[in-house]
Amino acid sequence: MLGMILGNRYELLELIGEGGMAMVYKAKCHSLDRIVAVKILKEEYSFDSNFVSKFKTEAYAAASLSHPNIVNIYDVGMQEDVYYIVMEYIEGQTLSEYISLHKPLPVDKAVDITVMICDGLHHAHERGIIHRDIKPHNILITSTGMVKVADFGIAQAITKNTITFGGNVVGSVQYISPEQAKGEPLTRATDIYSVGCVLYEMLTGQLPYEAESPITIALKHIHDEVPSPRSINPLVPEKLDHIIVRAMDKLPDKRYSTAEQMRNALLDTYSNTGQHANKPATVFAVDEEQGGIMAKRKLRPLGTIIIVALVGLLLGVLTQVNWFGKEVTVPDVSGLTIKAAELELEKYDLDMKISSEQFNEEYEKDTVISQDPTAGQKVKTGREIKVIISKGPEMAEIPRVIGAEIGEAEILLNNEGFKVGLTEKVFDEKYAADLVTSQSPKPGTMAEKGSKVDLMISKGESERISMPDLIGMKLDDALQALKDNDLTRGQIKRQESSEYVADQVIFQDTEPGVLIDAKTQVNLTVSLGPGPVAQTRAIQFQLPVEQDFYKVAIRLTDARGEREIYNKLHSAGEQVSVAVSYIGSATINIQLNGKPYDSYKL
Repeated sequence: MLGMILGNRYELLELIGEGGMAMVYKAKCHSLDRIVAVKILKEEYSFDSNFVSKFKTEAYAAASLSHPNIVNIYDVGMQEDVYYIVMEYIEGQTLSEYISLHKPLPVDKAVDITVMICDGLHHAHERGIIHRDIKPHNILITSTGMVKVADFGIAQAITKNTITFGGNVVGSVQYISPEQAKGEPLTRATDIYSVGCVLYEMLTGQLPYEAESPITIALKHIHDEVPSPRSINPLVPEKLDHIIVRAMDKLPDKRYSTAEQMRNALLDTYSNTGQHANKPATVFAVDEEQGGIMAKRKLRPLGTIIIVALVGLLLGVLTQVNWFGKEVTVPDVSGLTIKAAELELEKYDLDMKISSEQFNEEYEKDTVISQDPTAGQKVKTGREIKVIISKGPEMAEIPRVIGAEIGEAEILLNNEGFKVGLTEKVFDEKYAADLVTSQSPKPGTMAEKGSKVDLMISKGESERISMPDLIGMKLDDALQALKDNDLTRGQIKRQESSEYVADQVIFQDTEPGVLIDAKTQVNLTVSLGPGPVAQTRAIQFQLPVEQDFYKVAIRLTDARGEREIYNKLHSAGEQVSVAVSYIGSATINIQLNGKPYDSYKL
């Protein structure tokens, strides 16, 4: 999608993130000439009308929020089948990343961050919007230290660490409230519980509850009391410990009634320690007092005149010596290797700087994905051209999904960056219906993210079928018998036979009466002839005398099939003599006046 322009204004510049249901791009808004982030719903979800409706409704609601501690949503739109949300672009890091680098956080920084989270949440709560998935990954810290809550009202990605009820995602399991885990209605108290979990992690460096499975963690949130933060980190003040325990109470009514109330409790408690008298500064705040003093200093008039004169003189000198260099057109180095790009830019007296490296499926490893300034722009010689270098396609280990239901298997694969490929249903005695019986590639194989995994899906145990006897049948009749018994035609071979006439089945690779699975292939061998030599034999019998006349019918069954060979009217007691010509073994059936009279083999 790179280079695509949405809504005639948002140009997608680079992929900066991907979740289970959406892709996030850095983009340029040409109308306002600013950089934004664009979240695009993945194609597989854009055709789900219920999901799209929910996506749009919540996105529009979130777009109404405007607060310094919330990642602002600027626009919501649709172009053909592409649904997107335009958001504030944040340069910085997630709280999750910050915790991993600095855990446990100093008490003052943890409180500062939590207060700003509460400020953003209270603004949303007052407008009827519940976040539902507060976690460090959704908290951003800008390069200036401002804390911003992200993904308000936006449908969350289904991951192995997410609990769902009735198909609706309701929260990440490590920070989920007891009412969320039980599938009950959610209120602002739900977000307050999750804030308590986040503050707990910041101060202790560990999660409130941990276990091997997400379900077990969810049950701990419902039933287990949380260990005291002070028992893990003695530096946590006692009053702050009480605030966390109250925020994480099992009963929503016993928590803080609003995020603002929790914020005020944090400020009140923390100011009593003597470290904060009014309110917390940002995490990386500049010395405001020093900035204020510097701002108040004024230059004397003579000093002002001297500085203006010096600036004018300097500009004149720079103009005369062409200090800024000559103007050149930036060449296109996208797709070139690092060395080739450097050499190409050197031709124009430009410098190259690698700004970042990213995984990319379109560009080979160590080649340029994009550049800034872009190709065709006019710049001065000596200008630094920033480039993003490809790390090649991202590789990941294919998870084991054998034994999982097809829906669960799709989620497990999506979580690791893979997609479901071809699926085929087969009968299987080991796995119940709708469970995955095998996968290709095999579990543990390293493959490109985004590649597909083919699955075999169980149809359950098949009904066992008794193999019919096809020997001696005409081929067409034998094939019909296979079809009638839900069996499949296999290979048909032909060979000469002196026992069976042409087109008769002389061999089947599965013995008659053997129990086999439906759809099993059966291979047959068919006679090319010449078949057995014809024989002739006379048969004689005397008619009874109970009736005056008898209509005599004789049917013969031999290697050539069944047929009538005699049909005449005779008087009672008459001697009947008939010459019979047959091939191979034969059976004679005699009927008198349409009723069976006698039968025997020749």
